Amino acid sequence: MINYLIFFGLLISSLIIFFIHKVKYQTQPINEEFDKCESPIERRLYRALQHNGYRLETQVHCGPYRIDIVLSAFNIAIECDGKPFHSSVEQKAHDRKKNTYLRKNGWKVMRFSGRQINRNISNVITRIENEIQRK
Repeated sequence: MINYLIFFGLLISSLIIFFIHKVKYQTQPINEEFDKCESPIERRLYRALQHNGYRLETQVHCGPYRIDIVLSAFNIAIECDGKPFHSSVEQKAHDRKKNTYLRKNGWKVMRFSGRQINRNISNVITRIENEIQRK
């Protein structure tokens, strides 16, 4: 009889320790939208906007294009332009065509460079919030 008490006592205490550990070290829930971010600057801006309570979507298709970050409640398309991918003449022409297409389809397009996002994220958030206030 004492063997059973010891066995079940150890089993119950192991389960209690397991659940305490799980609660204490629980990882953040999976965020599929964040996981779709394609660059560090997109992830940084996503986190900042999410921290401010905005509901976001990432890599949203619009015709032949994909929008980096979308505030769909306000029809705002946010593009995060890293220097390596947005500094060539060809890429700048592509970005202008994309802006024109998105605007024709009802989006307000906002572009931010990696430098703006990395050096002054609060100013970027302020500009986005100012645009939201205009809606």
